Amino acid sequence: MSRTRKTESTEAPRAPKITLSNLTPGYLGDIGLEDFLEGMEFTDLDLTEVDSTQATYLDCSLSRVNFGAAESPANLTGARFSGTKIEDCRADTWTMPRGSLLHTEISGTRIGAGVAHDSVWEKLVISNCRISYLNLRSAKLTDVEFRDCVIDEIDLDRSRANRVSFPGSKVGVLQCEGATLSNVDLRGLQPHKISGVHSLQGTTIDEMQLMLFAELFARELGISVE
Repeated sequence: MSRTRKTESTEAPRAPKITLSNLTPGYLGDIGLEDFLEGMEFTDLDLTEVDSTQATYLDCSLSRVNFGAAESPANLTGARFSGTKIEDCRADTWTMPRGSLLHTEISGTRIGAGVAHDSVWEKLVISNCRISYLNLRSAKLTDVEFRDCVIDEIDLDRSRANRVSFPGSKVGVLQCEGATLSNVDLRGLQPHKISGVHSLQGTTIDEMQLMLFAELFARELGISVE
């Protein structure tokens, strides 16, 4: 009698829960250090050099917001976004280390350098975004989906990630030295460089990727193919 071997499938990210209604118009003067902002709608604002350190955005909407130029970005260090939508925004530098994105959606946004190391991202969808460099070193990611995004380089060194996927996205460079990964779905990605091959345990790739990545794996592991 033959036995069928049961294989475990990769768990998909769980969707955020966002309910926005009866939002109050928000203004530049409402945003400041450690402020608690709830149920507010921010539109067409320039947050250049605004200090929003450790502020909380609860059930808010931000659309067409400029988070500042590379040399004068808004400071979102330790800020917390929950139940919030961020749409059609721009950030030459997104400065949000040690921050939190919980039950949040970011869409149609262009980010030059995303500085989000040591952050906590949970139940987050990032869709149709263009990101040059995303620093998620030592971050904790749970239920995160990058959907139809273009990311030149993503740095997951020493991060912990569970249920993360990249449907329809493109990633140029993937770094994951010392990362702890589980249910991380890399299917469809074709990075031209992978750093930290030995940390890819817990990820899922398809058969085509296995063939395409062979040279990258060999190079990373110091294997000569002659």
